[in-house]
Amino acid sequence: MKSVLFIFLDGFGLGKADHNNPLFTYGMPGFEKKIKCKLIDGTLVEENSILVKGIDACLGVKGVPQSATGQTALFTGINAPALLGFHLPAFPDQQLIEVIHTHSILKQVTDSGLKATFANAYSESYFEKASQGKLTHSVTTHCVYAADIPFRTIDDLLKNNAVYWDINRSHLLPSIETIRPEIAGQHLSKIAAQYDLTLFESFTSDIIGHSTSMGNAVDLLKLIDEFLCGILNTISADTTFILSSDHGNIEDLSTGSHTENSVPLIVLGPFARFFSKVSSIDQVTPAIIRYLLS
Repeated sequence: MKSVLFIFLDGFGLGKADHNNPLFTYGMPGFEKKIKCKLIDGTLVEENSILVKGIDACLGVKGVPQSATGQTALFTGINAPALLGFHLPAFPDQQLIEVIHTHSILKQVTDSGLKATFANAYSESYFEKASQGKLTHSVTTHCVYAADIPFRTIDDLLKNNAVYWDINRSHLLPSIETIRPEIAGQHLSKIAAQYDLTLFESFTSDIIGHSTSMGNAVDLLKLIDEFLCGILNTISADTTFILSSDHGNIEDLSTGSHTENSVPLIVLGPFARFFSKVSSIDQVTPAIIRYLLS
């Protein structure tokens, strides 16, 4: 069965080879061995089963890319900044919500008769707070609603049938113990083997980027490295691994703001070259849909 595992790392760009970039100074050694390069500006690897390149996150709109418009573009194939005329931070407005509910990658997959899932676990308190108007849904949450597919729960997480956004469950302490990142990666690989498209989101990289803490950034990259290696060591041969982002941030700790840097498109699998013409974040979802339907 042809399938895709799509990893979204928020605020994860390709920066300069300097001391402000933890992806240069420390990097992710295990993952770098698998992709045959460091994740810095100008990186390009094109082989039969490996594609690593930078793609544009600005989308022709002046200003620094932001989460709401960037994620909408990434997960729908619609140039959201151009639609609004500006980069919108944080959460989608009503116009973007309408775009998401029409063009969500998860909805496009299920409307095509294929199976899609969002692997992230949600707590009961999340939905309670949402119903009370105490929080706003992210782009990815709207993507799930658009496709009318089940949300994964903490019970699913405890059965190793979901992954938490922080990967190792540390934000659920003390009620739930942490797990090793590579184990979380193995869990995600197992989920991906059951679906045509599996989407997973982690926004820790954006949080750390805003903090400008090199120590925290290095710790996070170690965690992500182990997580990604856990995935790639167990992923099905039929599953194409894709990783990308909505905008830069963690790759430049000289500032706590997002950056205009390109973001990575990493594709691993026998059909990696299928994605070689993708040059911007709004082209990722259309390429995935074309691949799954080809």
